[in-house]
Amino acid sequence: MIKWKFIVIIIVCGGIFLSYMGYFDKPEDCIDDFFDAYNQQDVRKMLEIIDNPEVSKIKSVLSFTGVISDALVGVDMGELLLDFMPISEDLLGYTGSRMHADIQSSEMDFLRNRATVHVRVMTESDDKSSVDNLLFKLKKKDRKWYITDVQEDY
Repeated sequence: MIKWKFIVIIIVCGGIFLSYMGYFDKPEDCIDDFFDAYNQQDVRKMLEIIDNPEVSKIKSVLSFTGVISDALVGVDMGELLLDFMPISEDLLGYTGSRMHADIQSSEMDFLRNRATVHVRVMTESDDKSSVDNLLFKLKKKDRKWYITDVQEDY
C-alpha cells in the first residue's frame, strides 16, 4: 500500500513540475493569440507576443517617445497610441481586414524550446480575400512561447 502511495505522489509531483515548466504549453496557442490580437487591433498584445530585433526597436521607440512626450506635455503618447488602436475601429469607422489561421502542422525540438508552425492564413477585407501559407518560427523563453520570425511557406 505504501508503495502505491509513493508512486502516486511521484506522478503528481512530476505533473506539477512539468506543468510549471510549461511543458504542456503549445506553440499553436501563441499563434492563435497573435491572430486574436490582430483581429481585435490589440497592438500591445501583438508586440508582447513577438520577440525579434525589429520589434524590440519599435518597443524602444515607443518607450522613448512616451518618456519625451510625458516630460514635455505630461502625457505618454506611446501608451496613448497603444490604447487608442483597439478603439479606433469604432471611432473612425475603419473596418480593416480580418485574418483567420488554420494551423496545418508544427514541429518542436527535443527540448521543446524552439518550434516551427505551418499556418494557412485567410485574410478577408471588405472587397477581397486571400490565402497565404506562412511558416512561423517560435522560441520559448521564461516558459512562454514567442514568435521570432514569419516567412512565406512554399
